[in-house]
Amino acid sequence: MKVLIFIILMFSCFSCRTDHPEEDKTVAQAEKLMLSDPKKSFDLAHNLLKEHSLAHNNKVRSLFVLTNTSNILGNPLDVIKYGNLTLESATEEGDVITKIKALTLLGNTYQSIQLNEKLRTNLDQAEQLLSSPAVPDSMNIIRGNIFYLKAMNYFSSMDGNIALSYFDKAIHQYLLSKEPVAKINLTFAYTNKGWALIDQKRFDLAKQNFALARVDPQSSPNRYPPLFVERMETTSALAEAKMYAVQNDPDRSNAILFGILNDQKNIQVKKEIENDIYKLLADNFLKKNDVAKHDYYQNLYISRASKYNQIAAELVNKLIQQEGEAYAIKKKEIDRSTFY
Repeated sequence: MKVLIFIILMFSCFSCRTDHPEEDKTVAQAEKLMLSDPKKSFDLAHNLLKEHSLAHNNKVRSLFVLTNTSNILGNPLDVIKYGNLTLESATEEGDVITKIKALTLLGNTYQSIQLNEKLRTNLDQAEQLLSSPAVPDSMNIIRGNIFYLKAMNYFSSMDGNIALSYFDKAIHQYLLSKEPVAKINLTFAYTNKGWALIDQKRFDLAKQNFALARVDPQSSPNRYPPLFVERMETTSALAEAKMYAVQNDPDRSNAILFGILNDQKNIQVKKEIENDIYKLLADNFLKKNDVAKHDYYQNLYISRASKYNQIAAELVNKLIQQEGEAYAIKKKEIDRSTFY
């Protein structure tokens, strides 16, 4: 069981200005709303691109807002659509930093739908671009994001020791970063490093990492997105249940798991990890020799896993169709420019 948590990328270009002050103002507003109101942020950037012919800086910034908010809102096809448009625009203008960010966000999405070949291709390109003179040493969050995604890829491939080394590299970069969003991504890195340590039965170190990932619910709403705070609270409880299960204490593990299921808060987050809960409950009841309850939760797990696999397959098919349509449009544009 692995808790795959998305990272958040911010464009960090609030000081960029062009000769179009009204456009600048709207783009800056969309950027500032990415975490607090991603839907409104998306709409602002989408309308701006639809209604105006933007200067390069504002076009790239708007496209990146659409990519990042699609990531936060959990719309992978939109992430890929707008991420590729961002990548294309950044490549045309030689904008290396934006290109790296787009490659990283696309990699994050490919990770979520288990397209490992595309993930590795994007991350390898992004890592190669890190050596460019255009990337200053201060861009720690970019390096951290690439290392984090590599860690998650090795984690999902069951290469625990390599994953841990990349988690440590990511954590180091996030700690060096002065970007506010680095604090959010740092908690993701600590959390998933903790899960990797549980798999190795290194419980004391796992607890230390979960403690470092913990956020204060009283002060966090002013600094972090509410969904992020809810996600961290719920996954921390799931981690504790996992540790008790691995330590052969199914009763304490089950008490936590049922607490999560019965909690009236965190409904959206709970749906994301519900299948992990069912799998853990099934395993715990098997240890207790309660075959009826094991079968009940195992069947729930299998049913939902089958549904998730179907959804993932549909996403991949839609992605293939989306990429085919984009290729056809581009080919028409090339043919038109060639013959006329």
